[in-house]
Amino acid sequence: MEAIQALDIQILYWLADYFRNDILTPILTFLTHLCDHGELWLTLALVLLLRPRTRRCGTAILLAMALGLILGNGVLKNLIARPRPFITYTELVPLVQVGGYSCPSGHTLASFTAAAAVFSFYKKPGAAALLLAALIGFTRLYVGVHYPTDVLFGAALGILFGTLSAAAVKRIAVNLHYARLKRADIPEKKQK
Repeated sequence: MEAIQALDIQILYWLADYFRNDILTPILTFLTHLCDHGELWLTLALVLLLRPRTRRCGTAILLAMALGLILGNGVLKNLIARPRPFITYTELVPLVQVGGYSCPSGHTLASFTAAAAVFSFYKKPGAAALLLAALIGFTRLYVGVHYPTDVLFGAALGILFGTLSAAAVKRIAVNLHYARLKRADIPEKKQK
């Protein structure tokens, strides 16, 4: 565990010392703020819910994000109770203000839950969503509020929750479809 912690903080120091710059900082802080409360992904889900053809994907995103919020941010983050990097290593200056615990990264978790759900329905847009989710995870390192392992754990949980939610929504949709077909067949059989 100590070796992982040492690598975690070395990566953050390297990013702060050699990667942060005046061009990237406003771009990456803007991008990280897009997901402060999951707004980006919730907006996507709501747009997808408006069209019947994409409604299942929107439902899967909302279900996955709810799982992430309850299990990831609500349960695991409080059980793990890992302090933020800048709390433990005071010389690391965060670029945004945050509170609470560090692991798993909530921004990364929310992003990967939504992106994995989209990927389960639509491969090309899903691949783009996964790339955006990875970029958002990177922003959490860049601004100095999460360790790399927090981001990796958030991504893994997000992929799990997004994939499971999409599978559940697909299964429920198939079951509802067959139930409608059975109900439609009953009057025809009675008429014969």
